[in-house]
Amino acid sequence: MNRNKLNDEELLQILFNTNWSDSEDGLDNSDHEQDLNNVQIPEHVDYPTNVNDEVSFDLLDLPVEMQFDTGETLILPSDSKSNLTYQNQNTTPRRSIRQAFSSPTESTSNTTNQSHSRPKEKNIELTNLKWKKGNLITPSACLKFNEPTLHNDLLSLETPLDFFAYFFNNELLIKIKEETELYSVQLNPNKPVTLSIDEIKRYLGICIYASVLHVPKIRDYWSVDLGFPLIYNTMSRNRFELIKSVLHFNNNATMLLPNNPNHDRLHKLRPIIDHLNNRFSSIPCKETLSLDEQLCATKAKSYMKQYLPDKPHKWGFKLFILTDTQGYAYRFEIYSGQENNPIFRKTTEPDFGASSNVVIRLTRNVPVNSNHKIYFDNYYTAIPMMEYLYNKNIYSLGTVRLNRLPNCPLPDKNQEKKMKRGDSIEYITSYKSAPISAVTWKDNKAVKLVSTYCGEIPKSEMTRFDRIKKSNIIIDCPMLIKEYNKHMGGVDLLDSHIGRYKIRFRSHKWYMRLFYHLIDLTVVNSWTLFKRVKEIKKENSNIELADWRKQLAFTLIQSGQIRTSGRGRPSSSLEVKIASTRPQSFRPIKEVRTDKFDHWPQITDKRERCKMPSCKGFTYLKCTKCTVFLCLNRNKNCFTNYHM
Repeated sequence: MNRNKLNDEELLQILFNTNWSDSEDGLDNSDHEQDLNNVQIPEHVDYPTNVNDEVSFDLLDLPVEMQFDTGETLILPSDSKSNLTYQNQNTTPRRSIRQAFSSPTESTSNTTNQSHSRPKEKNIELTNLKWKKGNLITPSACLKFNEPTLHNDLLSLETPLDFFAYFFNNELLIKIKEETELYSVQLNPNKPVTLSIDEIKRYLGICIYASVLHVPKIRDYWSVDLGFPLIYNTMSRNRFELIKSVLHFNNNATMLLPNNPNHDRLHKLRPIIDHLNNRFSSIPCKETLSLDEQLCATKAKSYMKQYLPDKPHKWGFKLFILTDTQGYAYRFEIYSGQENNPIFRKTTEPDFGASSNVVIRLTRNVPVNSNHKIYFDNYYTAIPMMEYLYNKNIYSLGTVRLNRLPNCPLPDKNQEKKMKRGDSIEYITSYKSAPISAVTWKDNKAVKLVSTYCGEIPKSEMTRFDRIKKSNIIIDCPMLIKEYNKHMGGVDLLDSHIGRYKIRFRSHKWYMRLFYHLIDLTVVNSWTLFKRVKEIKKENSNIELADWRKQLAFTLIQSGQIRTSGRGRPSSSLEVKIASTRPQSFRPIKEVRTDKFDHWPQITDKRERCKMPSCKGFTYLKCTKCTVFLCLNRNKNCFTNYHM
């Protein structure tokens, strides 16, 4: 933070040119009327009669008086042994002036930099809120929400690859290809690495397959005992490790130095973050949204790594995510410690502080005047931010800390102990144009919530277990508690989807762990969008996430030409073939079957039934890429028809 350092001459002018008889509150008398503007000057302090008399005056000889809110006063004694003189300007004073003053002769740019370091003025309207007991009831007509329809382009998507490619499209793949090749040249100009789009797709397919099939080490996927054919036949181990070592997403040459005010700590991932946020937010939002934190667990060394003791994995990168109740992420933001930097805030957006600004940024693409509802916890809740959302017809509800409710007479901790289980108290007020309802409800512990559209009524009943009576009891539950519990779990649901099957590849590069996490996030979003499309079409969508990942990975690794294993693997013995009474029958995905690339008939020693629907013939020919048996003779051409 930039601060102006004042020399002693400027400090003297401030001290002796100020009218100390005027009180800070603008009243006629000072805070202590009995003082009657009398100023007590210590006897040992020689103050100059002339402002220019600088030699005989020592700033550190002035005693410092500090007064606390409790009324106690602490006087710091003067320091007569100060070395602060005008002849020695290099000496650092032991007392520093923390108030930053601006000089009228300073440049405009310097004044602009000082504006960020000045303390914020108190919001008088917020500090003077008046609360009263009452109930906030919003008419149902004001909360009416019209469910948005999906575009025809989304309704036409069918396969896992279609939904995944909607987010991870060719534009992003080309960007990754170009930046990876550039980074390989920057590392070693004598050994540049050339990639193709199909190779990047196969690399992603192996990563997604690895999220379902877990082995101790990455190299075990190519081992003799633990190897998986669909992986080691797709790409060699050396090629996979080479791509992994040079995979890059942004040009290092354009990254600003850390001391630059426009330095972006997430520069290495910025194209991926911006692209995915744009694609995720292109899906129309549902009525209820929730905002919460997510942790990308890692042991990588990075100054952006956070410690969250309430999470199963304590250390990792923190993400702020906006989701719906189904777990679809509309927008995300990776914590980097630069949340309050003005370069990440639009000129039309107010500054409500680091936590509330996260809500403002993540709700930029939420449609206004559509009666959306957003839920968050006490880290984000603040009355000015909720009023800002209310002016956009976005209702909000969240838990709150008592110190963020000025003058609110809600019970404190001692009064909460006297409340019975199921009791609730509601106070209402209005801040600018927004109605505010604050409710305290006692369950096992007291919880405080604030809302702009509902209060404690109408109440409902809920069942709780009483430890003393050793039986279930029925207690009252306010409406906003029921609303919060019903709609707040979107991010937790997303965490559970990612946690079941996630890419566990380790890397010394901190941004690779985040890249794998964003791939998992994209896969889960594509699966959630698939279920939403099927629900609109009223079709069956009973496909589990593990099967979704397997189908998507199988489609990606079939991109382009299939690699033939060049090393010898022991063939399966007769006993192994006999023991396999129910061999797995592979069915290629539509994209692989109809890509018209690298499909060749192969004559085998085994005769099997043709896999073409409605064909009951037997054949010795199979497709080398699809690995299915198909008829190909003068009477039937199932091989050609199957790949059309």
